[in-house]
Amino acid sequence: MVSVWRHKLLVVRPDVWRGICATVQQDVNDAATQAIVQDWMVKGWPVICRRPYAHEQNAEDGGGIAVGLPLPPIMGKKRLGFVVPEKAVSSFAGAMWPCGEVSSVRLTPERLNDIKLLTELGRAYGLVPQATGSLLWETITGLPYLSETSDFDVVWRVAGSKLQNADILAAFLADLAQIAGTLSVRLDGEIIFPQDRAVQWQELQSARFDEEVLVKTLTSIELMSVRDLTGALRKVPA
Repeated sequence: MVSVWRHKLLVVRPDVWRGICATVQQDVNDAATQAIVQDWMVKGWPVICRRPYAHEQNAEDGGGIAVGLPLPPIMGKKRLGFVVPEKAVSSFAGAMWPCGEVSSVRLTPERLNDIKLLTELGRAYGLVPQATGSLLWETITGLPYLSETSDFDVVWRVAGSKLQNADILAAFLADLAQIAGTLSVRLDGEIIFPQDRAVQWQELQSARFDEEVLVKTLTSIELMSVRDLTGALRKVPA
């Protein structure tokens, strides 16, 4: 059984994929884009887990997984939605962060320096950052997802890292805020706590201990106090 969570990337068997995506090709008007969507899995590119729509609940109950495929701006910037059989998917094993061999004219020297600074911050805390949004899809596919004004969306996972110590988490957030002020692009993204609880990093960094923050999982959105959110960590800052 494949475990799923927000930002989880899955690869669908190409033979199954062609049959599934044929049902939504009517949402894509351009023949070249249709061909890219059809061959998406042949190229080894993933889709991303998402919250199911109301009309998809029955399909999920039958063993399906709701996934999305966001197209780049030049292809209409549409978000295609599918429900794929669990037995036809596997976890994506590719890189979720730009590395040395990633090359794109949209990864300018300034953006590459931003990536370097974030990579070094992660290394200092024993973390590997994960891209989401336009940066992720540009990294994986090489298609033109990034625009001149695109933010960098970055995920940092607490589980299994030094950030499980709440004092270290607070220090990391302070360092992240400092670095964000020096980047050439706006830095967005989330801190992912155990149980897939995600909080926007700036909201968490600026919240007081007893304040509530917006917490997202694959299936829910709720308000939770920082105290409750960090209560399971080894040491909670005053």
